[in-house]
Amino acid sequence: MDRPLIDRGNGRRLLGDLLLEAGLTSRLGLAAGLEEQQLRGGRLGYALLKIGRVTPAALHLFLQDHLPSIDPDLVAALDTAPAVDLIPASLAHHYQMVPARVRDGVLDLAIATADSPRLIPAVEELTGLRVDPLICPPSLIAASLERSYPAEVGAGIIRRPSGDGLFVLADRKRGIRPLLPETVPREAQASEWLRAILAEGIRRGARTIRIEPRESDARIVFDGPAGDAGAIDLPRGVHPGVATLLIGLSGIAALGRVVPREGRLAIAVDGRALRASVLALPGLAGDLLRLDLREQRVLDASPEDLAADLPDLPPAVARMAEERRGLLLLAGPGKGESAAALAAVLEILGDRLPARIALGDWATGPTLRAVTPPADDEEVPLSALVSRAAALTPDLVALPEASRPSDLAAAFTLGREMAVVAALPAVDAFDAAERVVRAGLSRSAAMDTLLGIVGARLMEPLCSACSRPFDLQDLLSPWPRHRAPPPGNYAAAQGCRLCRESGLVKLQPVFEFLPVAAGGQAIRPGIRARDLRESRARQGRPLIFQAALRRAAAGRIDVREPLRLLLHEQR
Repeated sequence: MDRPLIDRGNGRRLLGDLLLEAGLTSRLGLAAGLEEQQLRGGRLGYALLKIGRVTPAALHLFLQDHLPSIDPDLVAALDTAPAVDLIPASLAHHYQMVPARVRDGVLDLAIATADSPRLIPAVEELTGLRVDPLICPPSLIAASLERSYPAEVGAGIIRRPSGDGLFVLADRKRGIRPLLPETVPREAQASEWLRAILAEGIRRGARTIRIEPRESDARIVFDGPAGDAGAIDLPRGVHPGVATLLIGLSGIAALGRVVPREGRLAIAVDGRALRASVLALPGLAGDLLRLDLREQRVLDASPEDLAADLPDLPPAVARMAEERRGLLLLAGPGKGESAAALAAVLEILGDRLPARIALGDWATGPTLRAVTPPADDEEVPLSALVSRAAALTPDLVALPEASRPSDLAAAFTLGREMAVVAALPAVDAFDAAERVVRAGLSRSAAMDTLLGIVGARLMEPLCSACSRPFDLQDLLSPWPRHRAPPPGNYAAAQGCRLCRESGLVKLQPVFEFLPVAAGGQAIRPGIRARDLRESRARQGRPLIFQAALRRAAAGRIDVREPLRLLLHEQR
């Protein structure tokens, strides 16, 4: 296809003209993109990215704002019926791509970058179709991946398009356990080898693990607080699979041509939470991978941060306490984020509603006691737990993850009788609102019990020992007016012994709140997360991204933390 039209001739304006008006490229850059398009075909946006004539982040933001009007059929296909049977879930998650639709023997493939030249021929070989790559904002791709593909692509391998990927190292309930490296069969899957390597590193007290490919084998080097903690040699064939798994789970594969290639993933060990920073360095025999293992500690939010992030939450909490009923949803990509949101609600609640109980695997303490948990091998339905909790007549109930529509409906129903907070796995508060709509609850009679949705993210603080200045304008210009960053001294950490090799990462929670009842935002049938998010941003209300940028401007968190939301999730 040689026309620079995204919409294939339906009367809308040329994409090139729109990009020129927005200041995303020059006339010379557009001419070079059109020449590339004429030579090799494909779409103009893909051609411009491939030859470096437009900044990826700027194009993503432009498409986030304009793609629904430029190509509504593509957005509808990604929202409702992508051709997911053409590409396996593991590959779709690894490369952050979605097969959007097939027309006349051509597969429209939604991707965020043009940095993998061999990807398109590989997908053509896999599907037997000619592939037309379409550049889409990461938020659209992430939402389609979360709706259309399973997150768990293998036992304990959970690819989250938003937030850090999760690798389950050990889970007794599920029968997931690591083997000793010397007992792993040579033909074992990459996940089994990675479990053995990580478990051996933890056993040796290592804070850094290096996975080095060599001609005849793979060398695994462990470094602890006092230095060398030993090394082991594994078969040469172990490295490619382990490297591919780590690069995908840590999000490196989806970053494109970014140097250095850095990512992060979460590791779960029977309830213990670890974070691993991953650095991939190219070498003649393959990528050398360095993992910095750190225990995760979530800091309590200060009263000042709560007031800045959540100015609309205290009235909703006060209404819940006064009426002794109502529902607050706690949205986040993982349990750590939901727990941070719960802590914020309890802090604002103070000594009101003192009789509080928690169901499921919430971390409990003096202000929150747990209902008798089931045995390790017992699976108790949420409805049974709710009945058990209601019999205790508490003032406040904290429900576990309401990942199924039936669980979410149960939370809404219980909110008509008592004060309830419930975790909902979601990217942010606005994604959670869309999930409520998709579950059919926006038409429910219990909808009036929803007081609002608290979104939370955990972000890494800035290391003062290795921080370096970071120019936001150099990365992304022009900024949309309602997303313009506050003035400040932005900095990013390079990684040093005080942060990456300290064995501990202290994560700061950052919040947003979407009020629903009592004059808040209406969650009506058919509403989309992007519309809610954009509406709140234009109103000047704090979103997670703006809250995180404010802390980055003050030198409190690494500026790359909010940029992860902007560049790779578009939240």
